[in-house]
Amino acid sequence: MRITRHTAIGLLAVLAFAAAGPATAQGRAGEPVQTKPDVCLPPERLFDGDGDVTRNRKALGSRDLCLRLDVFSEGQLRWVFQIIQNKKHAAGPLWVVPHDDEDVAFDSAVYAVLRYGGTVVAVERNGDRYNRIGKRKQDPNRNFQVRGEGKCRLQLARSPQFTRNLMRWLHKGQPVIALHTNKAGYDLVPEPDEEKSKGNVSIGIERAEDSHITEFPAARPIRAKSPNDTLIYVAARQKPGNVAQLSRFVAALNQSGIHVLYEHVARNDCSLSNYAVWRNLPYVNIEVVDGDDTGAQTRMIDTVMRLIRSGQGPQR
Repeated sequence: MRITRHTAIGLLAVLAFAAAGPATAQGRAGEPVQTKPDVCLPPERLFDGDGDVTRNRKALGSRDLCLRLDVFSEGQLRWVFQIIQNKKHAAGPLWVVPHDDEDVAFDSAVYAVLRYGGTVVAVERNGDRYNRIGKRKQDPNRNFQVRGEGKCRLQLARSPQFTRNLMRWLHKGQPVIALHTNKAGYDLVPEPDEEKSKGNVSIGIERAEDSHITEFPAARPIRAKSPNDTLIYVAARQKPGNVAQLSRFVAALNQSGIHVLYEHVARNDCSLSNYAVWRNLPYVNIEVVDGDDTGAQTRMIDTVMRLIRSGQGPQR
């Protein structure tokens, strides 16, 4: 067969398309695009603005996992969710990584979904903690909308789609487990000035009498890079001591060497913890200090999952 110039160009185009694979997570300009239904992407084709996927490429290449992107706009905000689902054990916890500047949290989530199943939803913001529009910014962890309620103080606008797209991955009866890292120590710079703060998550600090946080320190803390900044948040509408199951969970965590901060939710601030309380969802937030302390976080994940599986979790 005679190969003309036009035929050769057509063949090259076909070969190039084939080399791109059946699905891609990036558009022509390298922008993330929505993954088609029932398509799982290999790690090298999952949009990765800051190296989280590249850093965990070997683990994410497991045949047990399905990787995809959820890309959507709500108002003026464009959101990218990296979805990592355990295909063999999909009915597990919902592991949430709201802040893209917290690398250890992403690494711990990959460990957790491989070992305990469920689905990871990680907000992809090219390594930024916030979703920004000019000088304005939206904290993903202050963007969970309770149906029927108005905009919260730290929201740019109401966010029913953001909330729906993230929470759709939660299996009924399973816990929501948030994974975070935090700055060492504590100072009095309040939210929303987190970027100027030395840290606002810690145990053993002086709190106001009307604080909505109650500390439950462990007598013998687990080994960690910064023990006072290694802790677990729980939350409830009732004050400490008024929810028997949650009190037993806190006591079990303390006995396992884990500090606990108990958040009494009196008014919704659109955080994930508050959303979970208003929806009556079992919720845990596992925190370690910024830096390489994946070991402490994965040990706390193991402890939390052991208690949940034995019926000693935050809710039965």
